[in-house]
Amino acid sequence: MMGGESQKKLTGQIKAKIPLLIITSAICILLLAVLIIPLLSGKTALANIAVQPFNFFNIILILAVIAAVSLMIIISRFFSSLELINSHANMLASGELNISDIRLDKTKGLLVLTRAFNDMKSNLLSFIELTKGNVIVLSDSIDKLSKSLESSYKGNEHIAVNINYVAEKAQEQLKIVNQTIEGIQGISMRVEAISASIANIEDYVEDNVKITKSGTEHMDQFYEQLNTISDNLNNTHEFFENLNSEIKEITEVSEFIIRISEQLKLLGINASVEASKAGEFSKGFTVVANEINQLAAKTKEGIAKIKSIVENIINGGSIVSESINRSVNSFNESKETFNTVKEFFHTINSQSTLLNNGMKDIYTEINQINTFTKETSSRGEALHSASNEISLKTQEIAAVTQEELAELEEIKHNTQQLNNMLTNIQNLTRKFRTSIMPVEKASPSKLKIAFLAPMDHAFWLSVRQGVLYAQMELANKNVHVDYCGLPAGYDQSDFINALNGYIKEGYDAFIAPGFFVDSFPIFSKLTSKGVPVISFNHDFPSEVKRLAYYGPDTYQQGVEAAKLMYNALNGRGNVLVARRDTGVGTGIHEQRAKGFEDQLKNYKKMNIVGHTPVDDTAEIVYAQVKEFLAKNKDVDGIFVAGGGPSGAARAITEAGLKGKAKVVCFDHSKEIFEAIRDGIIYAAIGQDPFGQGHDPIIYIYNYLVDGQKPPSDHIPTRFDIVDYHNVDDLLES
Repeated sequence: MMGGESQKKLTGQIKAKIPLLIITSAICILLLAVLIIPLLSGKTALANIAVQPFNFFNIILILAVIAAVSLMIIISRFFSSLELINSHANMLASGELNISDIRLDKTKGLLVLTRAFNDMKSNLLSFIELTKGNVIVLSDSIDKLSKSLESSYKGNEHIAVNINYVAEKAQEQLKIVNQTIEGIQGISMRVEAISASIANIEDYVEDNVKITKSGTEHMDQFYEQLNTISDNLNNTHEFFENLNSEIKEITEVSEFIIRISEQLKLLGINASVEASKAGEFSKGFTVVANEINQLAAKTKEGIAKIKSIVENIINGGSIVSESINRSVNSFNESKETFNTVKEFFHTINSQSTLLNNGMKDIYTEINQINTFTKETSSRGEALHSASNEISLKTQEIAAVTQEELAELEEIKHNTQQLNNMLTNIQNLTRKFRTSIMPVEKASPSKLKIAFLAPMDHAFWLSVRQGVLYAQMELANKNVHVDYCGLPAGYDQSDFINALNGYIKEGYDAFIAPGFFVDSFPIFSKLTSKGVPVISFNHDFPSEVKRLAYYGPDTYQQGVEAAKLMYNALNGRGNVLVARRDTGVGTGIHEQRAKGFEDQLKNYKKMNIVGHTPVDDTAEIVYAQVKEFLAKNKDVDGIFVAGGGPSGAARAITEAGLKGKAKVVCFDHSKEIFEAIRDGIIYAAIGQDPFGQGHDPIIYIYNYLVDGQKPPSDHIPTRFDIVDYHNVDDLLES
């Protein structure tokens, strides 16, 4: 906003001009009267004029007439300008801020006053819109704070109850801790006793291991001796088997001898018979025969005795052999049993060793348990102290919680007062009519309104602010406004999918820019079914029977941009047009460029030297303008038909054309304002993005609830210009 010194200076300039104008007017009127009076006094003066038309007096008279006529024209224009400014001032005084800037070409001679009025209106609008933005933020913050306070209040109440409960439980805990400490001390004593017992058991087990080990060694030695005995028994058994075989052979020989003795006996008998037959001559043969018989008999008797003895030996050997065989078998069985016993002894030895190791481990663990028990006991004592302190602190916390509850109640009350103050601020802002107001009537049934817009540029952020403010105004009117912000990089399919999603959900009304050709049949079908649709920023084609279009006259924007370019270049220079040829928003670029070029044709000393294709990003604008300037330095002005004009300002600076080339563009942002302050951008035309987000929603709500149609088919946005005259105020804000 303008400072006090600037206002005094402006007032002084206006006051200085008015007396000068009055004095000049009075002199001209007096001079004209002096010259005209002689003419009116008689025919002589007329005759002199007829005879000498170019004498000094006549020339003065003609000049006086011309001056008087010019003065009358100037005065007429002056008062016409004053009337225009006065009418805007009356609207401003009545709270109507939603008006465009006064055109400088409409108030010649009062440029300073016009700029001052425009600045005042712009600053007031900026203040109101910033206030609305702050109201949105504050309202949201108060709402969150209220919910948080309510939650905190309930939480603190719950805490207060729980703290008291905790205090009671802390006392119980204190008793339990005392009992626990006593129990731990008892456990410690028992653990020490167990530790001593385990130490004794460990000694017993260790002795047992030694004894078992010694027994195992003796068993191994005894097993070796058993193996030796087993081998000897086996050898004895084999000996008796061989002896039996030999005795059997003796028996067979004895039987052979018996048979021979039997034959000898028969032979002796036969010899006796033959000797008896021979008589006296056979006496010697008879003696021999008798001896043979006696020998056979004695042999038989001896053999019989031998046979009897051998049979006895055989019978005894069989018994001994069988006994030895049974002993061998029994010994083998005993050997196997003893081997099993030996293995058991080895297993017992291994288990005893493991048991010994385990007992050592248990002893170690018991010692650790004993240590831990002592530590736990000391910690239990610390816990006892802590529990005692907790008990005291919980009582203090309970008292503090009660105090906090009282403070929260006070904060809650203050928050309510802040909310009331915010409501008063809203009511104050409503006194300045920057936008349409919703009707008082609330919707009898739940309404759903869909608002679709891009979110890839600072302009759309301001649009979103307007949507949020409309949502806040309609918060208690039974209506849901859903904002769909399409992020950077979105395309037509994303827009169509979002739109179809809202249609499937049964939304009652739609607000969207007319960017996408494929969406036109969908919107046309909606309107044919009686679903209200409002376009904004860029209109639909005529076949879409939308309720209204809220946005700028893009062609006229181009015309006004050409007038600004004319002023920037003092009516002379070469201009580059940077505009989009394809993609989203091409229609806006086309209309602005057409209006600009059509108006520029009226300025004979201004020429268009080229076109460069861009989109709405500063990076692309910078790259394209830089490339053009590298080939053609003879550029005095650049018209940017869409977003990203700060890219053109950067390209001008890098090309060394700062101070020579000027940019005229659209929309307002900090980067654009800084470039205006630096003298690179001459002027930026605003198109009320806040209103484009806010007003269509309210118009469509009023139509749905109260049947109020928008005031016209095309509701134009405000026309605001920021240049070097007012940029400082906006940068400060």
